[in-house]
Amino acid sequence: MKTLLFDIDGTLIVTSHTGTRAFESVLKSSFGVECPNLDVAFGGRTDFSLLREVLSLNDIQPNQANFRAFSQAYRRQLPLALHECDGEVLPGVIPLLSRLKQRDDIRCSVMTGNLRVTATQKLDHFGLTDYFVDIFGGDFDEDRRHLARRTALFLRGAHGHESSDGTIVIGDTPADILCGLEIGASVLAVCTGQFDHCTLEAAGAHVVHSNLADVDTVFEWLTQH
Repeated sequence: MKTLLFDIDGTLIVTSHTGTRAFESVLKSSFGVECPNLDVAFGGRTDFSLLREVLSLNDIQPNQANFRAFSQAYRRQLPLALHECDGEVLPGVIPLLSRLKQRDDIRCSVMTGNLRVTATQKLDHFGLTDYFVDIFGGDFDEDRRHLARRTALFLRGAHGHESSDGTIVIGDTPADILCGLEIGASVLAVCTGQFDHCTLEAAGAHVVHSNLADVDTVFEWLTQH
């Protein structure tokens, strides 16, 4: 059975910097930071990596206790931020996932830098959860390549998935592409995030689309490639 690994932010949905708002709220309410410093690059990162950097930037020791406290507060703040944002599901996503769900030879999962619990919250909020079998999040990995390798090991152990069965990563950043190449997957990239066609192509994507709106073409590539 072929496995498709979808990124979330910038690939399936946009959330108008909801994560940034939630991070800021946590720093203020749970750590007493009056003017949070969030001068970090969010795109393509794991939340494990982001939390370490954000804590350090705001003079908070990035130890296990603070990481756990931040993560717990973040999962409480994110649903509120999602309800306040102007986020949306990106064009073509629901028709594409609906068609893929009808295929018995396709397994759709999520591989994202988000924490697993907050990835689930985002998918729930936008009504996308039921399209996916597994969610692999950035809870433990600073490097996205480690996340990819851990995901591949899980798929092999849980589902007997081998590279010869076919794996495709769908994402919007060079980091998503790197994840795919790391585990020998094909990569479909979309320009619905912060990166243009040339950048994604140069990063090694096998095919690049403006978005997922051309459902017939994308579906054919994902199922026949």
